[in-house]
Amino acid sequence: MVSRGRLRPPDGAGGRPREHARPRAWALVGLLAATGLGCRPEQPVPDQPVPANIPASNLTVYKFARVITAPHQVVEGGAVVVDGKRFHSVLAAGEPLPAGARIVDRGRYTAIPGLIDAHTHITFCWDPAWGYRAPTDPFQIAQSKAQLEPLVEANGRTLLSLGVTTIRDLGSDNQLDLETAARIEAGELVGPRIFGAGDGVWSSRLAPKESTRPGQADGPEQVAATVRREIEAGVKVVKLWATTGSDDDLSGERTYSYEEIKAAVDIAHAHGIPVAVHDTLGTVTDDIVRAGADSVEHPRKLSPDTLAAMRERGVVYVPTIHHNRYYRDNIDRFGFSPDKRAAFDAFIADNIATAKAARAAGVTIVMGSDAVYTGFGESTRELDVFVHDVGMTPMEALATATTDAAKLLRADDRIGAIRPHYLADFVVIDGDLSQIEHIHNVVEVVKEGAVVFQAAAAGN
Repeated sequence: MVSRGRLRPPDGAGGRPREHARPRAWALVGLLAATGLGCRPEQPVPDQPVPANIPASNLTVYKFARVITAPHQVVEGGAVVVDGKRFHSVLAAGEPLPAGARIVDRGRYTAIPGLIDAHTHITFCWDPAWGYRAPTDPFQIAQSKAQLEPLVEANGRTLLSLGVTTIRDLGSDNQLDLETAARIEAGELVGPRIFGAGDGVWSSRLAPKESTRPGQADGPEQVAATVRREIEAGVKVVKLWATTGSDDDLSGERTYSYEEIKAAVDIAHAHGIPVAVHDTLGTVTDDIVRAGADSVEHPRKLSPDTLAAMRERGVVYVPTIHHNRYYRDNIDRFGFSPDKRAAFDAFIADNIATAKAARAAGVTIVMGSDAVYTGFGESTRELDVFVHDVGMTPMEALATATTDAAKLLRADDRIGAIRPHYLADFVVIDGDLSQIEHIHNVVEVVKEGAVVFQAAAAGN
């Protein structure tokens, strides 16, 4: 269920907390096979004059039926000018194109900013040899980087095919997400930009006392020391597990005190690093908010007072609703007991009700898929839930995966919108986004000015 990184090991097995417990360094390797809005802008798009002396040889102009530069900002008949890895400008309909620039006509399609999935586990997968079903023995896993790398890259390519150009990866083994991020940045692997949390920080209450897996810490001093090590390793976000709950375990028992959470937050914020905290039931959210964390992952049954405090303090809610539907609908594949179906249904209903209440209270909601195993092709289905179950408009839902998500990552000065000087991440879709389903009609994906996915139907 929630924020899972793997199925539970056999009774008495050591390792990480149940949510992401791994018996070995390269544990739980696997893969999902290789694997329009016809509205006017609610806010004006700033004037972006194009200087007459543009060095056109460096420019590419993409022409569209419409450009959604950010939620509620639509340029009908607009064009996007890309200069290398960054956006140069957005041109209004009829505005002259820079002479000598390369022209790519996507005239009947819509451009939207590259999407951000704020809760993934890109290195948690199953090997295709298992037929995309839970292994009967969780310890029968791929053991080497040679086996792992193509599987992780395939997950990344799947995310790109959905239009996801950036992820916040909230838990890995032995800093594998950080290594993957570096290799993607260096051009050695193809995948989304990764804001990784490394091993994360978790209590011995989630695993046997004798466990020596990286990230385990008990008490404020150990927690602070572990956060420092994670920061030294290069994490872009600190992940803390404050409760139980994973896979088909729908519990939410406290594993960290307020003092321990505060110790993590204080060290991370002193280094300019945001903090995400796992709380499946909402039993610890008051302390998470009071400690000053940046986001809370998964919680349900949050009180009006808690939601008001979240709004006041700017704590973001990442509900991760759809992945539990995916688990429920694939109970046999995951090896869960059939009698868990009703428990999943109850949890999902609580999750949706909490998201509705959070939206009504003015709490910022951000899209996070909690994608693991075979779920990477499902990531943007969370947006369908936001529209059809939570009550958002398509533009509101788009904000959860663009501008609001970029703010959560502290990267809203360079991603999350189509604006001059931002990294040139955008998605070409067939549709106007008047219906959220149009966001799944991905024709082409551009990341930092380079085409990283193109459907067979790409053209004008």
